[in-house]
Amino acid sequence: MTGGGDRELSPRRMEYLKFLLERGEPVTNADLAARFGVDPSTSTRTVRALVETGLVEHESYGGIALSGRGRRCAEFLMRRHRLLALAFARLGMEPATACAQAARCEDRIPRDVVNTICAALGHPSRSACGDIAMDRGCCAGREE
Repeated sequence: MTGGGDRELSPRRMEYLKFLLERGEPVTNADLAARFGVDPSTSTRTVRALVETGLVEHESYGGIALSGRGRRCAEFLMRRHRLLALAFARLGMEPATACAQAARCEDRIPRDVVNTICAALGHPSRSACGDIAMDRGCCAGREE
């Protein structure tokens, strides 16, 4: 998902992808339901929708994991969140507030704006929320 492709995703679906990326291993539907405080039938519907878009792989009664395309999308989503949180923190917000504010508005920020923010911040590698992955299209020539 590049450019505005992630705009096809609801904020909740974006959160599922970021959670799967952070976990780094297949999870169960019960894990997702518990993490997001929803009924398992709700998380099942969300997973089914993500499978239909090709972002998630899931076998019946098996683990739920990112597809290759899903991993790339989740990496961008995580990078965008962390860069926004860092920008808000540098503007004077407490780190927790900056992270929460980033979550409220991140789904509206396209890749080109994320790259502009990254460059303006000096291509940082760390945010209050965690490590910021370098992007070849933005951070070319920088060490990862």
